[in-house]
Formats: sequence, structure tokens, C-alpha cells
Amino acid sequence: MTIQNYVHDGSTLAAAAAVQGTAVPALTKRIIRAATLCNSTAAPVSASVYMVPAAGAPDATNILISARPIAPGETYPCPELVNQGLNAGGSVQALGAGLTFKYTATEFV
Repeated sequence: MTIQNYVHDGSTLAAAAAVQGTAVPALTKRIIRAATLCNSTAAPVSASVYMVPAAGAPDATNILISARPIAPGETYPCPELVNQGLNAGGSVQALGAGLTFKYTATEFV
């Protein structure tokens, strides 16, 4: 077994859920270690984050952060995501128009 770090350097979220970083590679499991949502806009923005299994879609069955308001200037540490895992083909998906989302994980191959 190989253990490696995975870093999603960050992206600006849109109003629709989109994959953040890359999907989990074949024969790999990914455990989230830290994640942040940052609002650099002048207004509150609602954020949602999903842990979507392979061939799945972001919906109520895999949402971990649901429409959480992020205040202007706030950086939210996303404790709901810490130690959550994904199997091969799974992905982290998020939405929140204008927010920045970053995360780090450990991958087990």
C-alpha cells in the first residue's frame, strides 16, 4: 500500500455544483484532512459541499454541507468534511458563487 498526500490548491466556486480537484483514481481511497471555504465578496454566500460516489450525482444522499451561509470576509474550516472518505471514482463537488474552496487529503493506493 502506498500513502500519498493530495492537495486541491483551490478554485472559485460557481452557482452550480462542480467537481473540485480530480476524481479519486482507480484502486485508491481518499480521506479529507482539511478544507476551507473563503468568502472574499461583499455579501453572504450560501455554500454546499458533496462527497459524490463513483457514477453518482450531487444530491441529498451525499451532501455534507448544505446551503451554509458564509459571511463576507469569513473563512469557514469545514469540520463536516474532516475524516470523510471517498472510494475510487468518487469526487468532492461544491457550489457557492464566488467562494474559494480548498482541501487536502490522504490517498491510500
